[in-house]
Amino acid sequence: MIYLDNAATSFPKPQCVVDAVSNFLTHIGATPGRSAHSLSIQSGRLLYETRLALANFIKQEDERRIIFTSNATSAINAVLYGLLKPNDKVITTALEHNSVIRPLHTLSQRRNIRIHIIESSPFCEIDLDSLEQELKDARVLVCTYANNVTGAVLPIKTLRELTHQYGVLMVLDASQAIGSLEVLAAQADIICASCHKGLYAPSSLGFISLNPAFDEEMLDHFMQGGSGSRSENIEHPIELPDKYECGTPNMCAIAGLYAGIEWLNQQGLEKIHTSQMALWNQLYQGIFSLENIKIYDVCASHLATLAFNIEGFSPSEVGLRLDQEFGILTRVGLHCSPLTHKSIGSFALGGSVRISIGAFNTAEEIDKAIEAIAHIAHCLRR
Repeated sequence: MIYLDNAATSFPKPQCVVDAVSNFLTHIGATPGRSAHSLSIQSGRLLYETRLALANFIKQEDERRIIFTSNATSAINAVLYGLLKPNDKVITTALEHNSVIRPLHTLSQRRNIRIHIIESSPFCEIDLDSLEQELKDARVLVCTYANNVTGAVLPIKTLRELTHQYGVLMVLDASQAIGSLEVLAAQADIICASCHKGLYAPSSLGFISLNPAFDEEMLDHFMQGGSGSRSENIEHPIELPDKYECGTPNMCAIAGLYAGIEWLNQQGLEKIHTSQMALWNQLYQGIFSLENIKIYDVCASHLATLAFNIEGFSPSEVGLRLDQEFGILTRVGLHCSPLTHKSIGSFALGGSVRISIGAFNTAEEIDKAIEAIAHIAHCLRR
């Protein structure tokens, strides 16, 4: 089996992550902050150490401003519902995941927020002149760091400068970028991301990072309940991180996240990214000249993600054959980002086949993927 679906979730996980999850389940297992016994204290210490490790990883000055959520989608929803007020104008792009587009659509109906979507070129470039014009009367910009279909990286530094210039809040979805590119707390007012992709944690864990300069009073707390603190009060605590966290945390995933961050620090982001991009280049060079292959190129910098189709055949047909005949696992379809596919011209085809390379893929695996794609391109006929 060759796993090339790392943009969905990274696999395999580093062995240290597997060991950390097993160790928690076997030797700790308790809920943090709810009891005074030794196992609960160990669990609480692990929760704190993981929060601190993640804060250090993204250069967040105050670890209390790291908020754990159940995934990136819940993080984005929590931020949008907690931040946006009736009649606010929000800017986003045509390169977003549905975890951004759908809550914005719902909020436009429930709170009458105004949404302006900055269009993208077929090469995943956004119109910065149009963006700057729209920023003049906007309150929030919410955008992805890197697109999950093509891997195209947005000009985050420029976007941050523009939002500063016009006094607009910037919310950044870093789910695809974190673990491959440097993601820093200072790059936006609020950052949301998943932990099961580039951070190598198990699934069902995400986070919110609040910039130290961001006024937390602007973000309503989105859930209330048990926090293990100030239980005598009917009002939910207002101190961070408890203000935005309640209920039992996913300690198995948090244990895995701590190990994943340690592993990343040992390997080095630059080393991982360089290796992945070398494999991406090997893949691109191997298939771009094949007959009937359409690669959805991007002009901007990008991650080790490649979207393609084989002319005359649906993405599902290609993906199924890669899986069943060659043991190559990809993702096909719209990738929860229909606006991206409309931008690059693949929407009417049902999307594309996406190959996303991870830290554990090898040159030999990429060669086998090239051979399989070439075989399908030459042999598959309607």
